[in-house]
Amino acid sequence: MNPQWIWYPGDYELYHSLRLNTRREERDYQWPAFWRLDDCYHNVRFRREFFCPAPETVTVYAHGVGYAALDGKKHPFGRAIPLSPGQHTLEAAVACPGGLPCLYALGASAASGSDWLANAMDAAWIPAGTDAQYSSPEDDPERFPFAYEALEPVEVRPCQDGVLYDYGRQTFAALCLSEMEDSDSLGIFYGESEEEALDTENSYLMDTVPAGSSSYRCPPRAFRYLFLRGSTRYSLQALYEYLPLPCPGSFSCSDPRLNEIWQTAKYTFHLNSREFFLDGIKRDRWIWSGDAFQSYLINRYLFADPGLVRRTIIALRGKDPIASHINTILDYSLYWIMSVESYYMDTADLDFIRFLYPRMVSLLDYCLAQCGEDGFLRGRPEDWVFVDWADMDKTGAVCAEQMLLAESLRVMDRLEALLGAGESGYGARAAALCQAIDEKFWCPARGAYVDSFESGRQNVTRHANIFALRFGIAGEEKREQIIRSVLLNDGVPAISTPYFKFYELEALCEIGHLSEVTARMLNYWGGMLDRGATTFWEEYDPQITGIASYGMYGDRYGKSLCHAWGASPIYLLGRYYLGVTPTAPGWTSFRVAPQLGGLESLRGDVPVHGGTVHVELDSQRLLVSCDRPGGTVCFGGQTYDLPQGRPLVIEIPQH
Repeated sequence: MNPQWIWYPGDYELYHSLRLNTRREERDYQWPAFWRLDDCYHNVRFRREFFCPAPETVTVYAHGVGYAALDGKKHPFGRAIPLSPGQHTLEAAVACPGGLPCLYALGASAASGSDWLANAMDAAWIPAGTDAQYSSPEDDPERFPFAYEALEPVEVRPCQDGVLYDYGRQTFAALCLSEMEDSDSLGIFYGESEEEALDTENSYLMDTVPAGSSSYRCPPRAFRYLFLRGSTRYSLQALYEYLPLPCPGSFSCSDPRLNEIWQTAKYTFHLNSREFFLDGIKRDRWIWSGDAFQSYLINRYLFADPGLVRRTIIALRGKDPIASHINTILDYSLYWIMSVESYYMDTADLDFIRFLYPRMVSLLDYCLAQCGEDGFLRGRPEDWVFVDWADMDKTGAVCAEQMLLAESLRVMDRLEALLGAGESGYGARAAALCQAIDEKFWCPARGAYVDSFESGRQNVTRHANIFALRFGIAGEEKREQIIRSVLLNDGVPAISTPYFKFYELEALCEIGHLSEVTARMLNYWGGMLDRGATTFWEEYDPQITGIASYGMYGDRYGKSLCHAWGASPIYLLGRYYLGVTPTAPGWTSFRVAPQLGGLESLRGDVPVHGGTVHVELDSQRLLVSCDRPGGTVCFGGQTYDLPQGRPLVIEIPQH
């Protein structure tokens, strides 16, 4: 076994999320996240019992101070410890007051890895955390292993009292200046748009190179445009910082604009896939649970990277006791509970579910403690009831929140049964809540669920009604009314964020309106491309033009122009057009039900937990192949077993 660095489980993620959530910048100040930030434990013990078949040595390295103890005898770190044949116990104590305590044991019989145990100076020994990318004594788990690539601008031109650089598309890079000759300071202004870079009073990100510097390296930041004001005597290099991710997912079709949308979504999503799934690369660069929930589903059809999902889930949850909702947002706590089952569906990783389950229970208990006697969850003054950036009635009990709670209870009921953890009544409580939702929020006159019954306004938006379809809360009769009265009704206010368009278009796909979804993707995401977007935005309203289209939160350039939730076409095209979806955990069985959705042809690949499904469809034939078993093809009203390793070809009758 090759040794790997080990740490207390979950602490690697908390260490890096603490640093990430304190890096946000806005003009000339830092802006740490406004929720509790948990840290790793700083004093940890490690242990392994093992059998040594022949004489050898083991060398223990650590980040921190402490010792290694073989069969009770202490040794310093970094020195070879002789091992005699027989049974041994190797323990280590590592304290790192300013960082992440971690350990690396080099030896044939006692190599460090996931078979070691760890504890935080308590009585509970649990499997240590590890990551295969840290496998050398020289590796440092406190440094995240990004890759770097030099970028060249596509245009450089004198402008005002400086130089404007255009790198052609949004990026995230560190600037390196050298050969600087002037004694004056140099101002650097970053812009997702040209207007932002040149608006030196209002550009969101900026840097100042101190006077007299001969060289300078800036922290990595998001930009497409750079405006350097002051000296022109310097050498400038931009180093693109990114996480190398294999990309087994692909999509192309007969519509060039839709292909451009998919590729732009892919690039948008990659930029936001870093230590964790981030919201955007310019403004927050934080981890948001509702955003991440969608990222897990997009990841399913693009990178299929389970480590990135695990890291994000752990970082978001933090430690007990709970002080507030995740990101302070009521709905985001519920998305977190739902996300664990989503991860299990992709991986069948039951060990991870066992590890997280106590934290799921404590978080759900925290939510349920806010429920009134009527069973409804209500936000407190310190809670953010979000749902979406929309004009909604959020008085008292909000319908969309109750639906998220009902689905979270169902998830807990299913995972409890999976783990054999006993019977906590989650399923019965979910059923009772769904009945209460129907009684209190359903408005027969509107044929829809209202946002809130407590205000008496009977305000109808798309959000709760989409959830009613997504989570199967609406019965068949109500479902048909919602489709007519809300989903296909232009009189209900339109959704303006890619965030909730994800769920709206998913609902349209579920009822078979793929041609409508195609048109909406071409109009909405294509509209951003028409505005010159090279990545997809946090919000897009076609009615807002010019510099006003960059504003949000009362800030002229507050809108993120590279936002992960803008990448949802990847999910829609993989899930409903290529038609590939798991039907059992870990993709041990999966269904392929492709649809053209008004296109002339399409083709693509979907990763399926160690394999790949390839789909080609046009008006004349369907071809599906996969290099692993378990697939079923549903097409033309027929069902076919998908053979492993050879294509299934279905000729389509011509009329």
